[in-house]
Amino acid sequence: MRDLRMEYNTCWAFNHDFGRLWGRNERGFVTDQPASREAQALLARFDGARLGAFHYKLLLVTGGTWIWASFGVGIIGFILPGIQAQWQINPTQEGLAASFGLAGMMVGAVLAGILADRIGRKQTLEIIMVCVGLFMGISALSWSFPVFLALRLVSGMALGAVLPVGSTLVSEYSPAKYRGRLLVLLNTCFALGGVLAAIVGYFLVPAYGWRAALGFGILGLTSLPLVRLFLPESLRFLVDKGRLDQAIRTGEAIEANGNGQRNDKPGPEAHPQKNRPMIHGAKNDQPWSPVFLGRTLGLWFVWFALNFVFQGVFVWLPSILVAGGYAISASFLLALVINIGQVPGNLAAAALADAASRRWTLIASLALLGVTTFFYGFARSQAGILAWGILLAVFTGMGWALAYPFTTELYPTHMRGTATGWATGFGRVGGILAPLVVGLFIQIKVGNPGIFTMLAVVPLLATLIIFRLKHETTGRTLEEIT
Repeated sequence: MRDLRMEYNTCWAFNHDFGRLWGRNERGFVTDQPASREAQALLARFDGARLGAFHYKLLLVTGGTWIWASFGVGIIGFILPGIQAQWQINPTQEGLAASFGLAGMMVGAVLAGILADRIGRKQTLEIIMVCVGLFMGISALSWSFPVFLALRLVSGMALGAVLPVGSTLVSEYSPAKYRGRLLVLLNTCFALGGVLAAIVGYFLVPAYGWRAALGFGILGLTSLPLVRLFLPESLRFLVDKGRLDQAIRTGEAIEANGNGQRNDKPGPEAHPQKNRPMIHGAKNDQPWSPVFLGRTLGLWFVWFALNFVFQGVFVWLPSILVAGGYAISASFLLALVINIGQVPGNLAAAALADAASRRWTLIASLALLGVTTFFYGFARSQAGILAWGILLAVFTGMGWALAYPFTTELYPTHMRGTATGWATGFGRVGGILAPLVVGLFIQIKVGNPGIFTMLAVVPLLATLIIFRLKHETTGRTLEEIT
């Protein structure tokens, strides 16, 4: 601590040229990195660390919040048949039920990203988890379909808020060498939440009805004390806000309680030419400013495509199987097995995330997702539905898993939460449209080949978008990338 203070006192001349110590210089320009060498040294220690107990605890606690977010998203597919039976709604209205939740997620993701950049990642996540548990529990008490839609909208806001905040926090604490792997493993928790939704749907809905399955989500409140007790605030956020003393205390506490020791690989401080502050004009201080507009639009479409396929397939899967002649219990069992396919997809992405180009792996995942979605539409036998469904789930898991690290890496700290929130939030537009479009196609009797061909086109277009984004992020520090 004393050595860091001495270093800090000797670098005033270095900092003076940038007016303020962090954030902006005297002309209002934004720096992509803190001007303080002390802050750089602190962040470099974490960028170059080996994986340790702290990283696993960070992953488990944040992953727990993602499980509940995924459960809240996925359970709608298993309760729609019960809702339809109770209120006699048509397929288009069923799609509306799914789309209201996605509309809420879009708004929640954007607002949470902005809030996380204002008050911090940890405090925002605490607020979110209170809302997740409470509103899912309250939704189970809906006494009419319009009330259910309104509560689904509010619940969706909380569910959508979890993902950009959690991924931003994990990204900012991940060592550069392992960042892709940790963020992919975080997304595995989202896949596990889908499995949990399928298990609850399979066991609770037939026996106790849709309200019991939805009310199960109140257990999401159990994540709140874990977030409060075990997650620290992001060091990058603290440094960016000028709270260096708090950042140093937080970093020292983490290192004393299980952060991995330093890697043999040189950290960013060994390459001072890569750590000089990069200055952008104030007009470039937003994700849609000229410097970032290309990557922003590209990422928005990728998230649109992922949501479009996921919601178009998995929200409607139980209903499509029932319409195909399967008993409701058999359709739920098939949906459960297919949902489990997302887990090996996430694990495959974790193995590749830091060993190969994340950009090229994402391109391959999206292309394979489009191909398997197309062929799934022509499956007729139970074996064919199961085989193509599992492959579809595998590549869905890979695509989602790789999109999160790729998104969080392409923006500087002062806008990372906002940019991630906007990208994942805009992606929900695809999730809003897909259930409505699929519901309409079912109602006019288009048939599965037509439905799944329509769904397959979108991720294939996304591969072309990512191909045009020439940003490689694997193995580089966040400051080096931005």
